[in-house]
This record gives sequence, C-alpha cells and structure tokens, in this order.
Amino acid sequence: MNYKKILPTILGILLIGGISSCKKQFDKLLTNPNYPSAATADVDLYLNEVQLDFNTFWTSAGDYGAQLSRQQHWTGPFYRNGYTPSSFDFQWTTAYTGVLTNSNAMIPLALSQRKYIQSGIARVLKAYTVATLVDNFGDIPYSEAGLGNDNTIPKVDGGASIYVAVQNLLDSAISDFSKPNSAPFVGNDLFYGGSKANWTTLAKTLKLKFYMQTRLVDPSVTAKIQALVTENNLITTSAKDFVFRYGTSVTAPDSRHSHYATDYTNNGNGEYLANYFMWMVSTQKYGGVVNLTGDPRLRYYFYRQVGNYDWATSSTCPCFAKSQFGSSSFPSWYPVVPDETPYCTVGKGYHGRDHGDNSGGPPDANYTTAMGVYPAGGQFDGSQFEAVTSTMGGKGAGINPIWLSSYTFFLEAEAALELGITTTQGSPKALLSTGVTASINKVLNFPATVNVTPDPTYLPSATQITNYVNLVSSNYDAATTDDARLNLIMSEYYIALWGNGVEAYNNLRRTGKPASAQLAVAVPNPGLFMRSFFYPSVFVNRNSSAPAQKDPGNVANKVFWDNNPDNFIK
Repeated sequence: MNYKKILPTILGILLIGGISSCKKQFDKLLTNPNYPSAATADVDLYLNEVQLDFNTFWTSAGDYGAQLSRQQHWTGPFYRNGYTPSSFDFQWTTAYTGVLTNSNAMIPLALSQRKYIQSGIARVLKAYTVATLVDNFGDIPYSEAGLGNDNTIPKVDGGASIYVAVQNLLDSAISDFSKPNSAPFVGNDLFYGGSKANWTTLAKTLKLKFYMQTRLVDPSVTAKIQALVTENNLITTSAKDFVFRYGTSVTAPDSRHSHYATDYTNNGNGEYLANYFMWMVSTQKYGGVVNLTGDPRLRYYFYRQVGNYDWATSSTCPCFAKSQFGSSSFPSWYPVVPDETPYCTVGKGYHGRDHGDNSGGPPDANYTTAMGVYPAGGQFDGSQFEAVTSTMGGKGAGINPIWLSSYTFFLEAEAALELGITTTQGSPKALLSTGVTASINKVLNFPATVNVTPDPTYLPSATQITNYVNLVSSNYDAATTDDARLNLIMSEYYIALWGNGVEAYNNLRRTGKPASAQLAVAVPNPGLFMRSFFYPSVFVNRNSSAPAQKDPGNVANKVFWDNNPDNFIK
C-alpha cells in the first residue's frame, strides 16, 4: 500500500472533521450573554424600561404642551420660531427607540410566557404614546415603524387610521387583562402594582379620552362614548389615578420630580411659571385682585419666595413699570389688566413670566415663584417667604398626574354639554362640581404622601372649599350660552391640570378654552398659534420617506381631529 498517497487524504479528512468539530464548539460561544436574544430576554426587565421610557416621553410632551397652553412660560415671540425641529428630537427618539421598540419586542415574548398582565401594560403605554405622537405631530410612521433593518425608512400613516389602531391596541390590552390563565405577576408595575382591574379601568378611560379627542370630526364616537360612560368602568376615584411617583434621591440616579430639580436648585435659577396660570388660580374669579383664601389649591400649587414687589427695579423686573403696579402703560393692543389678563406680575408676590416674553433674563432668581408641593413635591406656601433650597418641602417626591379622576368628570361634563351624553352624575353642572371637588381633594390630601406638614394657619377650611365649589356652580348658573358654559368647564379642567401640559394643549386646540388665554406680550401679532409641532430633525433629516418639513410660516398645521379655524387660538 502506498502510504505516501493516502496519508494526505487521511490528514485532510481528520483536519476537516476537526474543524467541523471545533466550529460546533465555537458556535456555542457566539451567543454573547451580555446581549441576550429576544427569545431569552426578561419580560419584566423590558417592562421596567417601557415604563420609564413612557414617563420620560410623557414629561417631554407635557412640558411643550404646558408652554403653549400658558401653564409654563413660552419664550416666543413668534410661533413660527418659538421652537426648532431639533427641539423635539428627544421626545421623538424616546418614543420610537424606547417605548415602541421595547414594547414591540416585549409583547410577543410576554404572550409566549402567558405574562398577559405585562403584555397588556405594554399595549396601554404603547397606545398612549402613539396617540400622543399623532396629537403632537400629525401623520407619523406606524405600520412600517419598528421593523429594524427590514425597513429603515418607514412612511407615515394618517393620524385617523393610527387612532383606529390605538383603540384596537387598548381593546387587546383589555383582553389580555381578562385572560384567566395568566402567569402570576412578579414584575415591577410602577403604576398599579400589577392590578389587572386598575389597568383595565385605565384602558377604558383612555378609550374615552381618545374618542372625545375626535368628537369634532367623527359623529360616530358619540355612541361609543355613551357606551363607555354607561358601563362606568372609568377612573372616577383617586385610588385608580394614573400617576408616576418620584422619589427624593439626588444621585445614582436623580429620582426627584424634574420641576423640583429645576426650581429648587441653583439658587432659584430655574424656570418661569406662566403668570397667566397663576392669575387664573389666584385672581381671575376675584375682580382682578389676588385672593389668598379663594381657590383651596393655591398654596399647594405655587411657592412664593417673596410676598410683595419691593424688590422690583428697572434691573430686576424691567416690565414692572408698565404693570398694574407701576404706571399701567400697557401696550395699546393689550387687553384690560388685571381684570382680563395679567401683565408682568400677578400680585402679592406671585411672579413668573408672560406668554411670549422673549426679553433677557433679569436677576430675579430670588423672587420668582416655584412649583409647590403639588405636583412637584416642593414647598407648601405658608407665607414663609424664604429662598428655595434643594432640601425644602417634599424634596422632589412629587407625581406626574397623567390621568386623574377629576379629568374624567370634566371630560364627561364636556360630553354631556356638547354631545348630550347621559351620566350617573347627572347634568354638566353636577359633573363640573364633582370634578372640582375631586381635584381639590387630590391636591389637599397630597402632602401627607411627601412628608410635608403645612402650617395649619394656612390650610384651607371646609368652608373655604365649599365656598369655592359654590362659586364655580353659581358662575355656571349665570352663563347664558353653551359656549360660556363650556368655557367654565374647560377653565376648571385647565386649573385641575396643573402639571399636565399634554391634556391642557389638547383641550385648548379642541375647544379653544379657556377663552381668556393670555396673548403673547412681546408683539401684537405673533402669527398663527402652533396647532402641531414641527417634525423632529432626526426624522426629516434621516428618513427619505419623511414628508416635507412643515412650513414655519404656517405653523397652524392642524392634526386630523382639529377642524377649528386657523385663528381659533391666539
């Protein structure tokens, strides 16, 4: 036998076999344990990320909505350049790469493991996020979004069709929560502690919210709204309120409410609250004079560092001389102050900024009003008139009030007045009173949860609460038109929405209320009000399928459910 001829063949076979064997062994090492596949990922870790991303997204959307709806200060002076496309990059990216990507990956995995509570939660948060993207931007990618390398340039879908998908998502979530063979919930539910009943109630409440959002363009929603109201499985008690709770940790990570972190650090060099919102709470019902014993929520909402304007000079408060406390030389085109709107300051130390005031920032950090104990976990205003510090009040243990029982009652009041919906509460007036009472109770019971003990001298009495509710009711009785009645409902809804700019912005576009919304102060004509935001630069610059950027000269670009006139809001 010629071994010289067959030896290479044998060695070749052994080498191939060895390589094959080694490959099989090495293949096992190609799965990086630090990057688990979707099939081995932890559903509950996904859930944590979806919840945190959702809260981050909501906070960003709420801040922009609060600025345009006059809860927080909007710089201006023209709507067309009040923001840039890059202003919305963070909100957009958090939604798509955070909430939607993680929920899309999590839902099928949760279903395969019978973790139906987790899948239902993800569907609810995804639905809210997608609908809010439509509310803010209009037509957005949805059906082609989240496909990864299969489609890196997703096209947009119409807002109306996405709203249908949102309702379907909520129905699927409700179905998940009702499945009897669900695996025991052992995850970290940051909102409801794994309660299927509470999540089901939230999903049905959100269905009501989104149906009401479309009432101007879709008459068919009236019957659907009536069905939800009749079933009455809605958020109507504070125990089912949908809120995100913050902590007091400063580092690793900072768990405080974002507005506490802004308002109570850096020696008060934080944000400006909107003078208009403080005026609505403290002054609007009282003949243009601040009433410290009027609205029971006043001292919980705002914390004053000062109680007067002795500090106001041409340097610290340049607009003061033109205010009702100075020479009252308002611009000729401006409404009557202080009966119809504020200007520069509100009174009794309440100091923020007017809508559209784009003047430079004066050295007034020690005098500006900060967010109070509700909802930011700040300080209760007991007329201390002390400078803010980072250890004051509730130390940031506030909440994001995403949906409260009071909101449900106000929304039902709107539905009863505008659509003729019948409810167990009765008339629009009764629903209005119930909503106001629910809001007051929520706020006044809040300090106990954040270790704030208000000075009893300044706590609202039962008589003060009753007087306020009666005042709202009598104002409703005095209204002579449904438009005036709607304005009263939406104005009280607006006041109850402190800390929730998402709904304030939606309500303003849908109803135009409050009708007294402060004009931009810097120029007589700031242009058309922003009825939706610019598309983010990360979308239009990186996606060849994206629509053309919205015309900055016509920022009225309205979303599908908004059929009101361009000049509906100033």
